[in-house]
Amino acid sequence: MRLIQDIFKMKKIFLSIAVFGTLMSSCEQFSDGLNTDPNNFTDAPAELVIGQAQLEAIKLSESQASRYAGLFTDQFSGCERQYTPYETYTVAAGDFDDTWDDLYADGIAQAQFVQEKALEEGTPVLEGVGQIFEAMLFGEAAALFGDVPYTEAGDPIMFPNPNYDDQAAVLTGVQSILSEAIANVGNAKVANAFGGTIFVGNDATWGQIAHSLKARYFLIAKDYTGAYNESLLGINAASADLLARHGPNTGEKNLYYQFTVEQRDGYLGICNEPYLLKLLNGSAPRKLTTPGDAKRLAVYFDTANAGINTGDGGYFAIDASFPIVNFVETKLIQAEAAARIGQDATTPFNAVRTYLASTYDGAFPPSTATGDQLLPQILEEKYISLPGSLQVFHDARRTNNLIGIPVKGSRNTSIPQRFLYPQVEINANANFPGIVELFTPTKVNN
Repeated sequence: MRLIQDIFKMKKIFLSIAVFGTLMSSCEQFSDGLNTDPNNFTDAPAELVIGQAQLEAIKLSESQASRYAGLFTDQFSGCERQYTPYETYTVAAGDFDDTWDDLYADGIAQAQFVQEKALEEGTPVLEGVGQIFEAMLFGEAAALFGDVPYTEAGDPIMFPNPNYDDQAAVLTGVQSILSEAIANVGNAKVANAFGGTIFVGNDATWGQIAHSLKARYFLIAKDYTGAYNESLLGINAASADLLARHGPNTGEKNLYYQFTVEQRDGYLGICNEPYLLKLLNGSAPRKLTTPGDAKRLAVYFDTANAGINTGDGGYFAIDASFPIVNFVETKLIQAEAAARIGQDATTPFNAVRTYLASTYDGAFPPSTATGDQLLPQILEEKYISLPGSLQVFHDARRTNNLIGIPVKGSRNTSIPQRFLYPQVEINANANFPGIVELFTPTKVNN
């Protein structure tokens, strides 16, 4: 992988020009300053660059990678043009080039730059925020692709062809980065420290966000004790959700809205009655009866037009904030992990049900299930409560599709098990480890 950042991305490119003979001395006075472009930036304050890493985390969470994950887990339908083959998992390596670029060149590289500058400037909170987003992006890269560049990533001068690290080792590294971040950010609040302009104002501290992310990546690694312990320290109320800020102005619109309304109208919708729609409208039975799903359905989908709801009040409206990591995810991680290690799973699960009842003004009865009945209820609620989330895709693969998401396409025997390594890696990285098929599980899911 060649992680080559241009100047705009705040990575320095050094050029050497050797000029010999008397030409140098005779022409120097005329060429002095000729190669200096005052409009090209070679440096920037870390507090300005952190926004780039944060924007890439938002883009990863609700743009192309999110749409693929939603199609693969049958939350959405691919309805027109190239999204028709995507509906049945017909994808190519080149389809994942943009996601790889979001993760590495536009995201991780910027988060690492922020840390370097923050260390120089003596601003530990900013360094910690950079670490949080570096860890999140590395964690998602490993979860989606398996083995990925990690120890040699982000330095194209020293490592123009970075080697790939083992998936489990990357997830372990993510935990180390997040632990360092927690020490650096202390009790700094998101709204007051490098997050207020990009994320919706909330009561979260960066430490809570980091603990929730630790719970997420412990879950992905199947370390359920670690996931449980970290979830107790993470986001503890919906008012502490980390939500991408969106609005009606150019440059701030919800990315699902942009794609389905302004860019590719008709490509993504519910034309084939995806499983998420069937669970909400009752045509597929819920593992826990939920009358309030009728109201939630209206927020998620525009059934009259076989689309997602991008209208006022819709989950994908132009100004609808989108979760990066939130209370519902954290509590459902806690519930699942507790169920697996013999702790109280019912209390955190029913805390989510109570929150949903308030949010959708409907009936979300508490669960009284135990044992083998409780775990599927928890996983199904997470599947329904996080539409478009990469975490739903991670859960489906990690649990061997425990909740029974339908497999699409007559020739397929399972849902996809990973994202394909991108074409840019196949073409450019001399240490590319080789093509892996879409239906080959990643190592942590074997």
